[in-house]
Amino acid sequence: MWVFLEMRTILLFACLTALYACNNQDHPIQSKANSPYPSYVIDLLKEIDRFPDSAALRVQLIDTMDSLNLTKDAISQIDSLIKRDPGNYGAWFRKGELAINISDTALAIRSFSSAANIYSNPDVILTLANLYAAQKNKLALELCNSVIAQKPDRSYTAHSYYIMGLYFGNTGNTKNAIDNFNSCLQNNYFYIDAYLEVGWIYFDQQKFTTAKEFFETATAVKPTDARGHYWTAKCLEKLGNLQKALNAYQLAFNLDNSLLEASEAISRIKAAKK
Repeated sequence: MWVFLEMRTILLFACLTALYACNNQDHPIQSKANSPYPSYVIDLLKEIDRFPDSAALRVQLIDTMDSLNLTKDAISQIDSLIKRDPGNYGAWFRKGELAINISDTALAIRSFSSAANIYSNPDVILTLANLYAAQKNKLALELCNSVIAQKPDRSYTAHSYYIMGLYFGNTGNTKNAIDNFNSCLQNNYFYIDAYLEVGWIYFDQQKFTTAKEFFETATAVKPTDARGHYWTAKCLEKLGNLQKALNAYQLAFNLDNSLLEASEAISRIKAAKK
C-alpha cells in the first residue's frame, strides 16, 4: 500500500525486539500433533517453545502465517504481544497492516489509531488518512493537513496532497481532487499514481485528449508501468486513432500479460481492421 515499508519494517522490528527483551511470562506456544499448519510452521512453533523470548522467531512466525493467508492466526500472535505490552507501537502498527490484508477496515483504523496515540509519526497518520479517504471521512483532510503543518520532507507532503486528492475524488469534488493531485506532483514529479488519478478524472469526463496527456506523462515517468500505456491506448481508441491505440495496447500487454482488457482490445481492433 505504501512507500514507507522499509522504514516501518525497521521500526516494527525494533519495537518488537524491545518488547521481547522483557521477561516473558506467557506460556509457550504448544504445537499439536494434529496441527493444520505446514511442517515449517510447526517447526517455527517448536522453536518458539524452546526460545519464547526470541523476537526474530515471533516476527518470522507472524510473517509466515500472513504469507500463507493465515492472517487471523497472525493477528492472534500480535494480540499476544499487545496483551503483554499494550503500549508497543510496532505491534499495533503490524496489527493494522494485517487487518488491511483481510479487508477489516474498522479493525485497521482502531489498530493504527492506537499506534498513533503511542507515536504520532507521519507514517501512521497518513495510513489512517488513506483509510478515512476511502470512507469519504473528512478526518482524512485533517490528518493530511496536520502532516503538512509539520513541514516534513517533500515525499510526505506529496503523500498528503495525494490522499486529499483521493478524498475529494471519492466525494465527487473533481476540481479539488485535481488541484491536490497537482500539488502532489509539484512536490514529487515522479508520483505516477497522481498522473493516473488525474487522467482517470478527465477520461470519465470524456476529455480524452487531456486525459491522454496525463497518461502519456505517466509512461514517460515510468515506461515499465503498464497502466499508463493501457490508458493511453484507451484514449487513442476513443479519439479514433486505432493503429496507435493497438500499439499502446500491445505494449501494455507485453509489460503485464495479466491485463486481459488489453488483450481483448487488441483482438477487437484487429477484427475491426479486417
